[in-house]
Amino acid sequence: IRDNRYRPAGRRLGSSRRRLEFKQISRFHQGFLVAVVGADVLVQSDTIVGDSPMPASEIETILFDAYGTLFDITGEDWASPEVVQTMRSKQLQYSWMTTLMGQWREFTEITAAAIGYAIEAHGAVADPKEVLGAQLAIRTFPEVREALERLGRGRRLGILSNGTPDSLRALVENAGLADRFEWLLSSSEVRVFKPSPAVYQLALDRTRTDREKLLFVSSNGWDAAGAADFGLRVAWVNRTGAPRERLGGTPEVEVNDLNRLAASLE
Repeated sequence: IRDNRYRPAGRRLGSSRRRLEFKQISRFHQGFLVAVVGADVLVQSDTIVGDSPMPASEIETILFDAYGTLFDITGEDWASPEVVQTMRSKQLQYSWMTTLMGQWREFTEITAAAIGYAIEAHGAVADPKEVLGAQLAIRTFPEVREALERLGRGRRLGILSNGTPDSLRALVENAGLADRFEWLLSSSEVRVFKPSPAVYQLALDRTRTDREKLLFVSSNGWDAAGAADFGLRVAWVNRTGAPRERLGGTPEVEVNDLNRLAASLE
């Protein structure tokens, strides 16, 4: 397929996997799909689903990842983009390292370590304490407020994040979104980080929602793949047009922003 914005996404429920099989796909012309023969689904670039659209009536609870999904970590300006990217990459690496080593560090401690590493690695000039404090006031993506209003009609909303409970509370309060969420669920409760299955199990345990009626939403491909592999219903907000992860489960829905997700559930 020439245009990476068009991709089949299978649906994973429980332990079973169903993937689409495209027998023949024509070439694309000026961004539009000309014809599909023998395909289970025809998808557009703004909304990509599995073998059938997700019935809105099935979803009672929606949990969102925080960083990169609701809160725009690409807009940080405390250093050059290269420094910020190094910090974010190291932040993930440290979270996985501690989990694999059987240790536990709060996410704020991991973030502080990642900030210090990035500053030293690039010879950047920044105050680590100020940078860490700024993590509590990250701006949301432009569509978040409207999308949450739409997605929250008749549904319960929450956050499932690696962030600490205090950090999550500060983020939503500073963004004026505290009243939108019934739960602010943190990996701190199970003392491991995503994509550990224990974190996704926390979503089911704390919300007491049937697995088939809970939707997890993340912009991080590895997070979406991890949640889908665990057996959650997953919507991947693929903001950057990234390729699908080659390991883990397959998200049931793929969209390029949260308003597209809201539209698919209305």
